[in-house]
Amino acid sequence: MAMGVPHPMMKDAPPANPPVARFYVDLLSVLQAKTEGLRSDAENRELEDLLYQLRMRILDLKPAPEATDGPRP
Repeated sequence: MAMGVPHPMMKDAPPANPPVARFYVDLLSVLQAKTEGLRSDAENRELEDLLYQLRMRILDLKPAPEATDGPRP
């Protein structure tokens, strides 16, 4: 949801939150490092592919526009 992907139970997609999305992808990287040597070759390929796709998607994220009350001095 931090990437702005709509949830089936929601009408609208939530706004993207790149810092939170990046945190969860980094957390998945920690899991990858902690389980090194315990995964099969197929699991390694799948995890590496997933991390690559998520990182590329984060690069395309734009944060939600912030509401402004007018020009700032």
